[in-house]
Amino acid sequence: MKIVFFTFYYPPDLSAGSFRAIALAQALSERMDGGELHIITTHPNRYENHRVKADNFEIQENIIVHRISVPSHKSGMLLQARSFITYALASYKLSNNLNPDFLIGTTSRLMTGLLTGILARKLGRKYFIDLRDIFSETISDILSQKSKLLGFVSKITFSLLERWLFNKAIGVNVVSSGFPEYFQTKGIDTSNWSYFSNGVDKEFVNFPCIENENSKNIKTILYAGNIGSGQGLEKVLPASAKRMGSKYRFLVIGGGSSNSKLINAIKSNNVSNIEILPPVQREELIKYYKDADILFLHLNDIPAFERVLPSKIYEYTALRRPIVAGLGGYSAKFIEDHVPYATIFNSGDVDGCVDAIKKAESLEIKDKNIDIFIEKYSREKIMKKMAKHIFSLL
Repeated sequence: MKIVFFTFYYPPDLSAGSFRAIALAQALSERMDGGELHIITTHPNRYENHRVKADNFEIQENIIVHRISVPSHKSGMLLQARSFITYALASYKLSNNLNPDFLIGTTSRLMTGLLTGILARKLGRKYFIDLRDIFSETISDILSQKSKLLGFVSKITFSLLERWLFNKAIGVNVVSSGFPEYFQTKGIDTSNWSYFSNGVDKEFVNFPCIENENSKNIKTILYAGNIGSGQGLEKVLPASAKRMGSKYRFLVIGGGSSNSKLINAIKSNNVSNIEILPPVQREELIKYYKDADILFLHLNDIPAFERVLPSKIYEYTALRRPIVAGLGGYSAKFIEDHVPYATIFNSGDVDGCVDAIKKAESLEIKDKNIDIFIEKYSREKIMKKMAKHIFSLL
């Protein structure tokens, strides 16, 4: 069997999508007997300030990776659209030449999923979608902040595309159990959908606990990840850092479309205890994690984010550090149920953030709780089950 797997991001690119994609690819590879798994992806482009070189063509046993060069972008919507069009046109041609027996697409912004569906229909093949976000709701909520009409039109348009894509698929998987309810209200039958969540990667297993915590004069609060409109860091981090004072150091590692907003908010608040570093590879990120006293997470106050479950929660939970999270909905419930060493505050609430940080310092972290979580949400185990499920559909 020849399978084509579409993923816009793939290692060495840095993103939640790339880490999930390679874990699923490896699990699929293990179940293939003499077949070929073709990964059609891009050259690393997630962050403008973190470009890593990679080969156009790479063979890893029965996994063949095809990388397509796309125009650089600063995470702006139009520039990202241009990059995807370049990827889609090249992928269309390549997939036609490969003539696969089955297609898989992992997608957060829907477009990679639509590419998978369109090519599958053209080739007369079945396809499977791994859905990591609700694009119709997310994009409409973001655009509605600028124009109610634009938000309404985008929601109608992308909801129709989602309905076509999911109804034609042989299977759909979601990473959050908060997703199906939304699609059910849109008239989409989700009764046969699967739920294989994100998980903990092996790099973060057996992570050491904080040493000499009480001897530190300055506590480090670390955020690592995307700095975009979905995170809304500029709304809460500068003001909170100023309130906490010089005994706390806030370290932000990442990049994204709202990077300039965060920098401007830091300057306007005259904050001196926030440092922003560009994205780094996981090996280096682990060093920063080890030095951190508290891990920080925040989602913007947008209705669509009430259903999501960020992959960063799994990573943070395994690191044996207190967690301060500004979010609500399904993510908040998940943390309350699984992470007793986390404190939650409402998105954008500076007072709540300051109180949560102070509370987090006194939380007791029990290794047993973390070990149970890692065992349950091992990325490797979850992806092996997902690969088994995909093959069962065939």
